[in-house]
Formats: sequence, C-alpha cells, structure tokens
Amino acid sequence: MALSAKTRRSRARQWRRGGGVECEAFLHVRVLGSELPPIVLLHGLTASNRSWSATFDSLADDAVVVVPDLLGFGDSPRPGSGYGPDAHADAVVACLESLALRGPAIIAGHSMGALIALRLATRHPELVAAVVAIAPPIARDSTDARRRIASLGLLARIFALDSPAARSVCALMCRYRPAAARLASWLRPDLPSELARASVQHSWASYSQSLSEVILAAPGNADLAASRVPVRMLAGDRDDVIDLPWLQTLADELPHVLLERVAGGRHDLHLTDPTRCIAAIRAARALITPTT
Repeated sequence: MALSAKTRRSRARQWRRGGGVECEAFLHVRVLGSELPPIVLLHGLTASNRSWSATFDSLADDAVVVVPDLLGFGDSPRPGSGYGPDAHADAVVACLESLALRGPAIIAGHSMGALIALRLATRHPELVAAVVAIAPPIARDSTDARRRIASLGLLARIFALDSPAARSVCALMCRYRPAAARLASWLRPDLPSELARASVQHSWASYSQSLSEVILAAPGNADLAASRVPVRMLAGDRDDVIDLPWLQTLADELPHVLLERVAGGRHDLHLTDPTRCIAAIRAARALITPTT
C-alpha cells in the first residue's frame, strides 16, 4: 500500500539518533556491535552518518556495524579536491583498515552511498561480500543523469552546475554555517531537524565533485555490471530521483542483481521505511552466511 505524505513525514520524524562509539578512523565513524561480518552503512549526498537512525542499531545484534561520514561530509576530513568514486571507495577502505576490519563486508548505501558501495565492490572485490543499494540513482548515461537532476527543480539545477551562483551560495553557507543550518531546518520540515541541520556540513568541493563524478558521470552501470557479488536494489515506485524502469532492465539482464520494489516509496526509504531496509540487509547477509 502506498504511503501518504502525512505518513511519510510522521515516520521520518520518528527518527532517533543512532548509538555506538564515535571515533576518527581516517573518516569520522560510528561503530557498534562486535561480531563479524562487518556491515557498512553509507549515506547519500549532503547527508552524514546521522541519517542512519537508531532503528539500524538492531543490525549490531550479530554484526559489527560501521557508519562513516563520507569523505568531505559530516565530521570527516574535507580535502580541497579528490571526491571521485575511487577516492570515496578508497576512503571507506582506509576507514575499515584503521578499525582492523578487513572484510568481506556487507556494504549498504543510500542514493550516492549506493553508487560508492558498487564502486567498492568492483575496486576492492576481496573486501565486499554483498551490496544493498537503497534508492540507487543509476542513470542510463550522463545526459540522462543531468536531465533527471534538472527535473527536480530550479534549486537542483543551480547546484548541479559549477556556476558562480552555486559557488557564491555555498561560500555563504560555509561562512555562516549555523545560520545555514537553521535555514535548512526551516526549508526541510519533512526532515528531522538534526538531519536538516547536518545537510550543510560539507564544502563546495566535496559537494560539487561528488555530484559531478559519482552521480552525474553515471558510473553505476559499469560498476553494477562488473560486480560479481550479490547486489540487492531497493527502490520506491514513487521515487523521482531514480529511473525505476532502467533499474528493472538491469536486474533482468544481470543474474547477480535483484530488484525489490517498494510500493509508495520515495527517495528517503531509509527514513520512512527503515524496517524494510534492514530486512533487505539481513536478506543479503543470509546469502553469504550459512545457517546452522
């Protein structure tokens, strides 16, 4: 059954901050649990590890759960450049190595985090046992990726381009970050206020390069095809960001890929339906962990 807008807002507002120990391990990271295999949760663009709510803490009942801030976002380092898919994937690997967790891990990612999870699976296959891609923005090509971003509205178009206007706005946000955080909370009443405020915790370089090289360059097709680990995609049928027919085509053509459709689901599945996301992660784990 499709979720109403009121129900989606209500579920998102039930968000509670996740637990665990926060530390610096190349990236800023939250860690909980003690048993292997590791489960790594990667957030989307303009988000942070806080977007994975306390509901996901249940995964730590029988696993080590690693929830980083991606490179350039949240409280992680923000170098002046270097935010392509390889750099993001290597940063996650460096984080796991700092924690002495060498895998193979189950990598779950939301939106841009899903694309980084797929790059991890192709660039470091020995470290990845399975991928769960939640609302993956896998476009047919770069032109289609830009078209889909443009369809989301004027603000998305402005920030999708490396324009003087976008740079100026981002510079103001960085200079007056507390005010920008309050403004973000006002502009996004559908989000828990803490998540809205955290959405400005990045730099122009980390935002623009991640958008351009990870999302708009459309590397997801090649990574999905090249991956040889099980990939479970979770996609809402009312998600305006993803190309659901294209995801279905890929799932039909690639034997290691499974697509699970969520009726009424939009792009914020990890907020509005965390239980469904957790079930998908556990299902991916069941494929690689023998039952006794």
